[in-house]
Amino acid sequence: MKISFLKISRRILFFSIFFFFFNSLVFANAQNTFYISEGIKRSYTEITNLRLNKAQAILDELKKTEPENMMIYHIENYIDFYRIFINENYNEYLKLEENSKKRLKKIESGNKNSPYYRFSQAEIKLQWALVRLKFEEYFTAVGEIKNAYDLLTENEKLFPDFYLNKKSLSAIHAMVGTLPDSYKSLLSFLGGMNGSIKMGSKEIAETILKCEKDNCMFRDESYAIASFIALFLENNQVKAWDLISKADLDIKNSPLACFVKSNIASKTGRNDEAIEILLHRPNSKDRLQFYYLDYMLGRSKLNRLDADSDLYLKMFINNFNGVNYIKDAYLKLAWHELVIDNNISLYKKYIAKTIDSGHSLVDEDKSALIEAKNKSLPNIVLLKSRLLFDGAYYLKAYNLLELNKKEFIQDDSKDFLEYNYRMGRIMQMMNKNSEALRRFKITIDTNKKYDSYFACNSALQSGIIFENMSDKKNAKKYYNLCLDISPSEYKSSLHQKAKAGLLRIK
Repeated sequence: MKISFLKISRRILFFSIFFFFFNSLVFANAQNTFYISEGIKRSYTEITNLRLNKAQAILDELKKTEPENMMIYHIENYIDFYRIFINENYNEYLKLEENSKKRLKKIESGNKNSPYYRFSQAEIKLQWALVRLKFEEYFTAVGEIKNAYDLLTENEKLFPDFYLNKKSLSAIHAMVGTLPDSYKSLLSFLGGMNGSIKMGSKEIAETILKCEKDNCMFRDESYAIASFIALFLENNQVKAWDLISKADLDIKNSPLACFVKSNIASKTGRNDEAIEILLHRPNSKDRLQFYYLDYMLGRSKLNRLDADSDLYLKMFINNFNGVNYIKDAYLKLAWHELVIDNNISLYKKYIAKTIDSGHSLVDEDKSALIEAKNKSLPNIVLLKSRLLFDGAYYLKAYNLLELNKKEFIQDDSKDFLEYNYRMGRIMQMMNKNSEALRRFKITIDTNKKYDSYFACNSALQSGIIFENMSDKKNAKKYYNLCLDISPSEYKSSLHQKAKAGLLRIK
């Protein structure tokens, strides 16, 4: 059967056009792909190990071998996030800020039918919101959190089985109820966000279950979120430690894992374990240097009254170029000179450095500045008991105060106020609740003459004791009393915990 030249030409033209559009379609779909390849996993692991240059090299290669994979730009944002968050370098922040816009533009060109399309955008916005909070750009940060929240809630409706949504939503839902009223008003103005600690805790628990089943790349991240919600919002130290222990984080290779686990350890009465983790952290030259861990180690060793605690505090001060915890590090050096070497001259030198150095943005630095401006020397017995208590060496702290109790009988002195507060906290941690409540009441009554955080925290801790006793009426009374007291130190964190307590007892 003869086929005319015209028919052959038509067929060639048809197949040519089909081939062109087929390849165009494949290419377009390839550009719209989101998937977690082995290269993505390797890069993410290197990021958590803080080998950021190596991670970037892997991603740069993936841009050639997997140019269609938009997950590259999601994971790449972690590099800038950790670099800025750890270094606290404002110029670096300004330099890298433009990268987020480029990555979001790339991701926005992706496949809108993928659950990762909105999730990746939300993750990038949340990371930059956290960075902006570091530099007090609150309005922009809250706007980005709201944008991320909207993307995640929309994604939840479109892809209800995509459990990674809950990883990020859990933190937002848990935190939103404890924000200061001024921020709540702003969120309401922007369209409102709802949530509760219970909701966030449930969501992250569901995420962990699915992550364990699927061997999900974001498993460790989910455990970290869950443990922090348990510790700081649910006030459940046992749960927090159980979670982080179950996570079995790779502390031999990841400085971030060391940070998370040592943080939870120190906050749950495991100071010795925190010190061991920090002493043996990975610290090779090919990693981003995490000098904050030196600060943590020096502080933990000082809580144990170790003579070499000053070495690590000095390492932090001499190497860290950021803005936070400098004042507190100098204050801790001053305390070291007082309680370890009884060197009043060096104590005064470091107190002067506390006033003149760093910034007072975080609670620790604000408190350090206030204490440094107090011209009187701290009582060494009270200071030692404070450090021992912070290290969870409760019996040692109690014995020290009991041995020297005759020093604190003047019922209108500031030392008397602090003595009762310290004794109340020790009794609380030794499960002697009635004595703890009695000491806290003395502290609250005595504090009327002084502007200290002792009464505010005494009210908070009284609320926690009553909450644990299922006495919601008194728990509510003391949480509200905590909110009525406005000390110059630790106000925001204490009030946030009181609000979290009120939410729990609802």
